[in-house]
Amino acid sequence: MIKLLKCEFMKTRRRYVFVTALVVTAAMLLWIYPRNHSEDLLRLGWMANLYELPLINSIFMPLLSIIVSSRLCDIEHKGAMLKQLAVTKRRGQIYDAKLLYGLAIMLFCVALSWVATIAFGYITGFGGDVPIKLYLLYLLFTAAPTVAVYIFQHTLSLCFKNQAVTFFSGAIGTFFGTFSMFLPQLSWLRRSLIWGYYAVLMFVGLFDWSKENRYRYAHFDVMGIDWTFFIVLIFICAALYMIGREIFKRKEL
Repeated sequence: MIKLLKCEFMKTRRRYVFVTALVVTAAMLLWIYPRNHSEDLLRLGWMANLYELPLINSIFMPLLSIIVSSRLCDIEHKGAMLKQLAVTKRRGQIYDAKLLYGLAIMLFCVALSWVATIAFGYITGFGGDVPIKLYLLYLLFTAAPTVAVYIFQHTLSLCFKNQAVTFFSGAIGTFFGTFSMFLPQLSWLRRSLIWGYYAVLMFVGLFDWSKENRYRYAHFDVMGIDWTFFIVLIFICAALYMIGREIFKRKEL
């Protein structure tokens, strides 16, 4: 496995997959920051981030998954590289190595954006101390849906030579997952989509906000954390992995 991971690095270092992932992450951060904060919003800044960022993640993290998985797998489809690899290595090992390499890039970007979010809060001057326990929960609840989405995209990218299939499938899923965040009354919709779990695991709510007073009398509170569906998501990740791996092993190369 270590040799396969080293091989992935050697094959992709000139394709700038990691650099591309960093650029997308930087674009996400630039979209969020910097911006002007009122005194009221500065006072609520730490909690406001926990309320707003799941929506941003539901857009950018699936997009990043599409780009990374497509870039890593497209090289194998050119020149029938998968056939050559399958001669020397078992298909399951190939699937695992590429998945681990891609997930490492994705989780690094998730961690980087998390650190940047906290650093920006300090630089901007958010009121009070950072609620580190809540931010660790936010990190966990960002990483878990990202893993599920990436496994799905990874399987598509390996199984289809035409990466447009990967792109459109991911784009459609991202659209409905993000759209579900604006339909809280349809909780079944977000729970039925892996892209919707950024919303399912969202645990901070905004109360008493009004168009006239905006954040003057507003406050953020921690809502009930849906641990049941977090566990469901872990099982979904395992199922996506086993099904995707089996499909690739049986696929005609």
